[in-house]
Amino acid sequence: MEEPRKMKSTIVDSTTGITITTPKRKSWALIFILSVITLQFTNGIVQSLFFASELQIIERIIIIISAVIIVYFTLKGLFWQLKGVKEISINKDKLKLSKLSPLWTKTKTYRLSEIKNIDIKDETVSEGPTAMLQILRITDKIKITFSYGYDTITATSGIDQTEALELKDLMKNKIGL
Repeated sequence: MEEPRKMKSTIVDSTTGITITTPKRKSWALIFILSVITLQFTNGIVQSLFFASELQIIERIIIIISAVIIVYFTLKGLFWQLKGVKEISINKDKLKLSKLSPLWTKTKTYRLSEIKNIDIKDETVSEGPTAMLQILRITDKIKITFSYGYDTITATSGIDQTEALELKDLMKNKIGL
């Protein structure tokens, strides 16, 4: 007999509020590409430091600085793919969206009184370049969004329709919409 799938998201409900944690959906194609780029530029750093005697000092410095910057951003993307987590925290008067990764954290805070509605956006495409990005899991098909002023904010993505419906209802109840 087939076992039912568990939710990807974890929900922690406490007396002060609720926290919904959703892991980033992994794109193995993107992980492979970022890994190759990181290895190549790390090799460039090592080669320019130790094995390029014909390079001038200024050329070595330029190569090292540019390679270190590229390696940082590729590692940032690689760690986001491997260990990235999206977190939604709702307490009395604010909603906090966080993107957590080993190399960086990005947090935005919104007032609950300004949130108008919560929707599920299905951006599934059947053909074209966007469909290929969805197949490779580089972009997500289903997103939970909310209106904040005149902006549409994406709360979380990378989940399926059933989980999105449950999270939407949970968020609506906690916010009071």
